[in-house]
Amino acid sequence: MEKIVNYSVDNVTVYKDRARMTCKGMLQVDAGFHKLIFDELPLTLDSESVQVGGGGTAQVRIVGVDVSRRHYELAPAQRVRELEAQIEQIVDEIQVLDDNQTGLEAQIEHLQGLRQATREFARGLSRGRTSVEDQSRLMLFLSEQDDKLRAAMRETYQKRRGLDRHLSKLQAELNDLRSARPRQRFQARIEVEVLNSGEFGPELTYMVRAAGWQPLYDLRLIEMDEGQVLEVNTFAQVTQRTGQDWSNVHLSVSTARPALNRRLPELKPWYVDEYLVPLPRAQRSRSAELEPAMAAMAAPLQEAVPYDDAALDYVEADVAVAEVREGESTVTFDVAGQWDIPSDGSPNKMMLAKFRLDPKINYLAIPRHTDAVYRRATVFNKGSGPMLEGDASLFVGDEFIGKSRVEYTPIDGELELLLGVEERIRIERELTKRAVDKRLLRENRLLRYGYKIELKNLMASVVEVEVQDQIPVSRHEQIKVKLEQVSPEPAERSDLNIMEWQLSIKPETEANIQYEYLIEHPRGLKVTGLTE
Repeated sequence: MEKIVNYSVDNVTVYKDRARMTCKGMLQVDAGFHKLIFDELPLTLDSESVQVGGGGTAQVRIVGVDVSRRHYELAPAQRVRELEAQIEQIVDEIQVLDDNQTGLEAQIEHLQGLRQATREFARGLSRGRTSVEDQSRLMLFLSEQDDKLRAAMRETYQKRRGLDRHLSKLQAELNDLRSARPRQRFQARIEVEVLNSGEFGPELTYMVRAAGWQPLYDLRLIEMDEGQVLEVNTFAQVTQRTGQDWSNVHLSVSTARPALNRRLPELKPWYVDEYLVPLPRAQRSRSAELEPAMAAMAAPLQEAVPYDDAALDYVEADVAVAEVREGESTVTFDVAGQWDIPSDGSPNKMMLAKFRLDPKINYLAIPRHTDAVYRRATVFNKGSGPMLEGDASLFVGDEFIGKSRVEYTPIDGELELLLGVEERIRIERELTKRAVDKRLLRENRLLRYGYKIELKNLMASVVEVEVQDQIPVSRHEQIKVKLEQVSPEPAERSDLNIMEWQLSIKPETEANIQYEYLIEHPRGLKVTGLTE
């Protein structure tokens, strides 16, 4: 005997490029052999991944399962009924507006008749039955009533226009469903042997494509009385186009990569050959080569709801976070609550974790390129799980300062972040000397350059600033570059003449860096690259 299972999607585990879904149902079964049918399964289903289970008061033995494609002549009846009910409701609302409009038009016509009865007004005035003041008040009343009625007419027209648009949309969708070609879906037929009758809840688990998730972060640097803290909000952004809506499901996201477990990669022959000059092609248009710029936008801040301190105590809202389950090589986040995720590809953002870290703040300045001093934070991941690779929105207090990228950081791992510009640290780089040594003009030319870098700390605390600068690097054996008169000495100097100073600057004080370098080359040798 065949029985259709009335099922719903209960659990979904989302991976990077697919998802595992568990569907559950419940039905009454009698002793004997039955075929339980899970109908309307999506075409993105991987038939090799199907697993069957379940339980209940009935003693059931699962004999086998068969998954096959089915063709359907009609569009889904449930969606058709929903559209027809919505259309009927809108038609009723339009009829109410039409009736109101008819009544308003009748009242306006009556007012127009009263306003045009000038002969009766003149006759009443001549016979002393009414005065000029009475007729003025009457005309003012008629004008006010006319304004009110016409405003009501305009409002009715606007409502009718919106309903007409919605009605056209629903009718077009209904027509598409009714005229659609035969659809294809998967159907799972589970053969079971029932040893004693009762209730049985079958479970069908399968993998689907066209689903995935990615981690996102909000990183917020907060000034507190005891110092600065970095608040980390971790989110999962889930999208799916599986062809099956997920309604009221328990959701998990996982770092596992089931797609990579099917086949090992193979090395193929690696050929080298003679280079042949390619044939000229038509030059591409410049507009085709330009990529559209992506502008980062901060989410608008919500205004605080006023409350009465005397009547209520302020209680900060709790944040529901995910439960973390770590395997040997994977991490799974069980998202709090139940979720509705439609199969339209729209992004759905959900909270995974929220925690605070103690950052080590220092600053970086590269005055040769900019007078901005960048704020850097180094933190150790003290959350309940690893921080996965993903995009991050950066905030200092409530101010959005830009976007960044979080690299994979295990528990207790170190993460370095760039958190915008610190305006309270000023820096200036000045050319103090540019001279030619005339004593060596007969053979070599000797150029001397001098620079001064000034920093000022306007903050109320000591700051640690790393300053980077450089002098030229010679690429010719007859061009000599020599650094001299450096104060203070750089903490590091690379082979490419990039220098780093580590400065500790007290509040409301200044620090200076000075250095000079010489460039020596033959008089007849033309040198490039000296201009900054």
